[in-house]
Amino acid sequence: VALAKTLGPTVDVRCVKSVSSLWDKVTQIAQNKPEQKRTLSTVSVRCASTIVDLVCLGDASMDVAVKEGAMDLLLGLVSDGGDPLMQMSALDLLEKMATTIPIHGSRAQWLFDRKVLTPLLEISGSTGSPEPICGGPALRTLSSFCKLVHMPREASSLFGPAGDDSELLGGFHRALHCFEEHSSGKNDRLAFVDAVSSWSSASPHALTLVIDDPLLREGWLSLNVSLPKLKSVILYSVATCIDPPSQVDSSGDTVMASNVPSNQLSMRLFDCLGTVNGKDATDVVLSAANASFVELRLGAYALLNAVAKRGTGAQVLLSHNSFYEFLVTREKESTKEGKEAKHAIVEAVLSSDARPLLADSIVTTLEKIAQQGPHYVNVSSYELATES
Repeated sequence: VALAKTLGPTVDVRCVKSVSSLWDKVTQIAQNKPEQKRTLSTVSVRCASTIVDLVCLGDASMDVAVKEGAMDLLLGLVSDGGDPLMQMSALDLLEKMATTIPIHGSRAQWLFDRKVLTPLLEISGSTGSPEPICGGPALRTLSSFCKLVHMPREASSLFGPAGDDSELLGGFHRALHCFEEHSSGKNDRLAFVDAVSSWSSASPHALTLVIDDPLLREGWLSLNVSLPKLKSVILYSVATCIDPPSQVDSSGDTVMASNVPSNQLSMRLFDCLGTVNGKDATDVVLSAANASFVELRLGAYALLNAVAKRGTGAQVLLSHNSFYEFLVTREKESTKEGKEAKHAIVEAVLSSDARPLLADSIVTTLEKIAQQGPHYVNVSSYELATES
């Protein structure tokens, strides 16, 4: 792989052909001699890992891997329920293909092919109960596919409201339902939150489906959990859905996310956070922002920042009695990350549509805080007391 990276596409292609040939021979031996399958599984996984590293280098190596049958061999590992450990390794490799930046066109197109998506959906539970060992990893892998929203030609058919692949949209919907019904424990909840939020971020239609679905909505947004880290993950996931981060295209250039929800839909999601947790949404987030756990505060700051950027979001936040006091009180936050995240909320409010509606005194105070920077400390001067 290192040699291929150094010498370029010509060597990439030759390496793919050689490894594919070796992998095919190993697979045939394992099929003809079942007693050696376990021993040869290590070789198969190493061949698969090498192929994935090579296809992530560019379209040329990906096209050859498909032609030589290497990608079909990878899908064979994914579907091999008789060896869950090898199956999990294959799922990890698919996730690596989806998350290695930049994402090339041929790779993205293959990942969104039916023959890739269908077994993943089945393992996740689209046609019944999710597989007990690999159901969570398969759902996590599908979640990584959802994040490829900057590849609209490949992703639009999967996440659109209708069309030839609408059954895939329904399959993912059913898989999420089934996984939620059978999930238990922290790891399953983390996988579910990541899957629902990633799917919701893929398109406004997917987000609308989740908001309108009580099971998915409550499974995602409920903060009725004891672990602060899990609460933080939930808050971060909502923030990312409302304000998606920029993406990197196939040329390595940073581009804005293509599937940003409307201001109305974003605020509807924020309202749902409050409804699910039985309180006003701003109350819920401010409570987390004042928590003693750093990770929980950072998740709350991220969500407040995302909401403040969206249309009437800043107005909604400022209509809450405690939000302005929260903005101007800087002494309670002691961490570097927290100070910077809280300062970003002030800047978002000042850049929002709500600014012209604010009193001059409020704007002046917020501008002063913005100018002073996130790490400003108010130093009081004291006179030395002496006896007369």
